[in-house]
Amino acid sequence: MQIKLPTLGLFAALALQTHATGFIATNTYIITEGQVVAEEQWVAAGIAETEGTFKDDLFISSGGQLALNGSYEGNIWGAAGGIANMGGRCGRNVRLAGKSVRIDGPVDGNVMAMAETIIATTNAVIAGHARLIGSSVIFEGNIQGDVSISAARIVTLGGSIGGNVKVVAPDILFSRGTHIAGDFSYTANKELVPAEGVVAGNLERVVPQSPPPFSMDRLTSRTMWFLAAFLAGVPFIALFPMTTAMASQLVRKSPWKCLMAGFLASIALPLFGMMCASSIIGIPLGALTLAGWGIMFYLSRIIMGLVLGTLILRTIGTSIGRVLLAMALGLAIIYLATMIPSIGVPVQLTVVWMGMGALILALLQKRRLIIQAPEELKQLEELKKQTITEKPEDK
Repeated sequence: MQIKLPTLGLFAALALQTHATGFIATNTYIITEGQVVAEEQWVAAGIAETEGTFKDDLFISSGGQLALNGSYEGNIWGAAGGIANMGGRCGRNVRLAGKSVRIDGPVDGNVMAMAETIIATTNAVIAGHARLIGSSVIFEGNIQGDVSISAARIVTLGGSIGGNVKVVAPDILFSRGTHIAGDFSYTANKELVPAEGVVAGNLERVVPQSPPPFSMDRLTSRTMWFLAAFLAGVPFIALFPMTTAMASQLVRKSPWKCLMAGFLASIALPLFGMMCASSIIGIPLGALTLAGWGIMFYLSRIIMGLVLGTLILRTIGTSIGRVLLAMALGLAIIYLATMIPSIGVPVQLTVVWMGMGALILALLQKRRLIIQAPEELKQLEELKKQTITEKPEDK
């Protein structure tokens, strides 16, 4: 299989060590209990688990699980392709994004979280304010400040809230023992009648209206999703440069092939996973299949963002910074396009199908390269020996 020069350049750019940008790039980042990290940390890892003490800010991105169970005296900025669990104590602010976010410890500052599912458990004690954006949000902790929640499906409120609460969601539920000391403003499909004593301040309902395509709320939401995708893309590009480069090249060379492969995979993989999960023997395989499908579903926009950004910039150069710039530019265009009602859904489907198909085809090509490489090296060695043998005869 021939690899063109631009592809080799992309491989080289993506394979540059992240030390040049001040990052720690590793497959597994683990700080055990008792370890002390004195300096500010920038980390991109496949799996990250921290149980030690961090004296300064922590900027961390994990392609899988992110477990923050230590003591953090600075700010935390984290993103995870899977679950981001904040179980430790943070002395300042926490900002997390991921497939799922769980706040399960004390935070002395503010909390900002964005995920499909966000849970603040009864162990969450927040001294500042909270801003939560997700599909499903459950808040059962204690907070002294205000709470702002935006959810696509449902919000469940519990615990004790010392400030004002603003909720935008189709459905809103109150758990037993909920207490809101301030005002409660909500936007929902139906009018709420909280039990006596739940809301100490004013109760106000805002009738839902279709927001304009470029309203500030929608723009803020898309910006948060953009940042989450970018933070997830950094470790993916750093840890899997060859797969990323091959997938990007396939989109440019065979877009229709990638689109068809992604369309079929988006239907077949979840069906196969659910069929396997229906039996005890097949549960592990089903869980693995569904997890792989979910990861590729999310990574598809990163691949398409890199492709689109590279096409706009024409050449990505040889620096990792320029590769990340191309990805950021492409992601920004994709998320802005999804805000336009007339093209939002087609853009999302095209990005998911084409990006997923490119990833699957790239993994298959990479497998063929790994199998073919030993045979090609063997042929080169034999040719070299033959050349050495023929030289004395020529003399």
